[in-house]
Amino acid sequence: MGGSQSTHSVVVDNPNSIMLTQDAYRRITGMPEKQKTDKEVTMTNEQIDAMRKQIENEYRQRFTNQSDESRKISAQEFSRAVQEVESKFLKQSSGPVCEDLLQSVYQCYQNNKSEPLRCSQQVRAFTDAVEKARQNAVMTKKS
Repeated sequence: MGGSQSTHSVVVDNPNSIMLTQDAYRRITGMPEKQKTDKEVTMTNEQIDAMRKQIENEYRQRFTNQSDESRKISAQEFSRAVQEVESKFLKQSSGPVCEDLLQSVYQCYQNNKSEPLRCSQQVRAFTDAVEKARQNAVMTKKS
């Protein structure tokens, strides 16, 4: 077909082996040729880039939507956890405990900067008073 003759030249590097394409192999072995489907369409580089960008944008949008949704869920879970912790543990309902003993410990440390062990009695009294106040608060909460 056609008005001019064409000539082809073939160079064989290794005369003992021949490489065939899948289409050539099918023709030689008598297998049916692969039919071109609707999905097999030739596309330009610009079309491929546009499709890639569109797919990237879709996935970015999905990721953003999922991130926003997970943040909402996390905020709700955090709020629920805070409420649970507040309900289980005591809220501070009273003022400072044992202020006079606290001042006594502070004053002792000020007076005995180089010998803090001299304040052990004041510290012990303060610690005992705080523990007693804590126990009273727990007993009041249970009642």
